[in-house]
Amino acid sequence: MADVNLKFLGGAREVGRSAILLGIEEKQLLLDYGVSIEGEEPQFPLPVPPKRLDAVAVSHAHLDHSGAVPLLYVSRSIPFISTPLTATLSDLLIRDFMKLSKYYIPYEIVEVEKMLDNLVSLNYGEYFEVNDISIKMIDAGHIPGSSMIQIESPSLNILYTGDYSLHDTCLLRGANPNDISKADLIIMESTYAEYNHPPREEAEKAFINTVLEVVGNGGIAFVPVFAIGRAQEILCVLAKYDIDVPIYVDGMARAANDLIMENLDLLREPKLFQKAVEKSIKVRDWDHRKKILSGPGIVISPAGMLQGGPSEFYMEKIMENSRNAVIFVSYVIPETPARQVIETGIYASPTKRGPVKARIEWFDFSAHCGHDELVKTLSLAKKDAKVVLVHGEEESALKLAELSRKLGKETYVPKIGEELKIAL
Repeated sequence: MADVNLKFLGGAREVGRSAILLGIEEKQLLLDYGVSIEGEEPQFPLPVPPKRLDAVAVSHAHLDHSGAVPLLYVSRSIPFISTPLTATLSDLLIRDFMKLSKYYIPYEIVEVEKMLDNLVSLNYGEYFEVNDISIKMIDAGHIPGSSMIQIESPSLNILYTGDYSLHDTCLLRGANPNDISKADLIIMESTYAEYNHPPREEAEKAFINTVLEVVGNGGIAFVPVFAIGRAQEILCVLAKYDIDVPIYVDGMARAANDLIMENLDLLREPKLFQKAVEKSIKVRDWDHRKKILSGPGIVISPAGMLQGGPSEFYMEKIMENSRNAVIFVSYVIPETPARQVIETGIYASPTKRGPVKARIEWFDFSAHCGHDELVKTLSLAKKDAKVVLVHGEEESALKLAELSRKLGKETYVPKIGEELKIAL
């Protein structure tokens, strides 16, 4: 029997800024430390004194899990645990976040570099030990390099899922369900607790049909994407179906592709990704951007929410021609230009506002578990395993908690700032 102490600094009854302080065997571990980019300015998690921490473990590179980590290195050095690819991709995203943010970011490049200087690089299946506690990274199937984090002591096993997926995609294998059945305590995401994603093949074919219709009519199929994960997935889908039209890749997705090419062993079909990258054309500069808009063709570019990056330029240029299309393939964050386009048909950027005459489409290429996969996770868990639900909107998380309790699981849906002591 052992007590586990948890404090929720972010990501509780909300999606974004994941941050969980875990106390076990007199050690303090921080699981993720992210920033939310919803709304007008970034929202950081609740503060934690770095002197209290023995280590920080980051599940994956997306900013809502990694974006606040440099804050921990303003005054102290602590182990920064992640996979090698998560570390390099986090560096890429955080630097871009600092460059593009219109608001004050409470750290500088020196803290980002200090974070990397303290990297404890773990490949999948490798351990890092803090006295009697071992920390292991397990493939989460979410984006390249993403991990579920297993924390083991002599008396218990804790699994933090981070963002994860049990289904295969063109890019990645799904997470191994067997790892779930070993945990005494599961801290799991609940992002899509009320929603099932459509079958992947169905989403792929609908997307491909739309792209072919648009370019067949002489238009530009503009796909605003997250630079890491979704950009590579869409490239693989286009390669899988042998789409033979110009495919342009712009913005930070270009650098992300290069980093992921150095880690092909993490992918489901390395040769498909190689083919996808080889078929695509890197956008070189502003003159190149202007030339490719003569079309037809496919443009894949961050930012997925049409905030910053080259996507603002492309949207302004393609929006007034009905032959073109803007095709969303990611979760569309509320209060962003992308969400406004989908809900109202109006696009607004710092330099342009007006109705979108181009075709507007959205396809579900989520790399999160849907409802049935979350329920499967609960059913695979030990009969007496305890469950903590995070990274989900309040109503969705509470409904999933009801199902979890019906399966006999002691289940918690914490609030921001709440502290839990769980006996295991």
